[in-house]
Amino acid sequence: MKSEDYPGRKKTAGMMGLRAPAVAPKITEPVSRAQMLAMTQDNDSTSEHTDLNNTPMALMELSVDSIKPSPYQPRLTLDEAAIEELANSIQSIGLIKPLLVRPLGNTEYELIGGERRWRAHKLIGIKTIMAYVRPIEDATAKVLALTDNEGQEPLTEYERGRSYADILASGVESSQRALARRLGVNVSIVSRCLLLMDLPESVRQILDKKPGLIGGLKAKEFIEFGKSHSELLTQAVVLMRDQGFTQVQALRWITQKISEQNGSKVSPRTLSKTIKGLGVLKVDGGKLEFRCEKGIDPQLFSQQLANFLETINPDPLKIN
Repeated sequence: MKSEDYPGRKKTAGMMGLRAPAVAPKITEPVSRAQMLAMTQDNDSTSEHTDLNNTPMALMELSVDSIKPSPYQPRLTLDEAAIEELANSIQSIGLIKPLLVRPLGNTEYELIGGERRWRAHKLIGIKTIMAYVRPIEDATAKVLALTDNEGQEPLTEYERGRSYADILASGVESSQRALARRLGVNVSIVSRCLLLMDLPESVRQILDKKPGLIGGLKAKEFIEFGKSHSELLTQAVVLMRDQGFTQVQALRWITQKISEQNGSKVSPRTLSKTIKGLGVLKVDGGKLEFRCEKGIDPQLFSQQLANFLETINPDPLKIN
């Protein structure tokens, strides 16, 4: 047999046995999750999956109108601007993460996770949506509804506290530590959020509509004022809601009102005083800072200061 590879033989274009890649079709409209699934699964509208507990669940294309909101939704308010932004994203690239629903019978379903995605579909008029369908008990639905929201637009501490309290009260989890393990968060976060449930009922009624007013590192101060001056705290939270007071401004307002009630002179929020030969003492709200002069050993100074502070009677310094 004559060799096909000999000197002087004219070379052919390309490599033998390989064909040119097909030209990708031009996409003129956004591809929905349903379309993507159809292209990869031979137009089969359902696909079997299992969750972490090996519970079968079907991935299905459902009518948007057949889905009902979850009664266990921890989010008290939904940001309409954020939903509109999500809707624009879905129009551009399709739905990335399907909903999680449970069957109610009569071709109806209840949302477990994905209310913002569901509302975004309704907003832009998409009639169907991809969803995992799984039979779920009420107790599990409460936890799953909470975990679904943790990875999206963050829940406020008050919203989480309400859900944590409901889950513990229903016996779904036996303790704060068990709940923290179930959610994959630190138990200190669960404890801090639950503390907000100790706020006066009048304050909680406001937070039910404006859950982001109180939270973070200032939450404990509000809780303490709730125990000793609940009426003033309620007035301060109203100022936060109606006049845009920040948490710091509200706490300062409460402190000022308490001082006025006690007939004492209101101390300025900030104070800076030079201690000759030692440094500068600065007070900013509830923070006290001391900067040593050059040549003063901070360690030796802090030891003497600590010894001195132990001799002080704290009772006269407390806010009544």
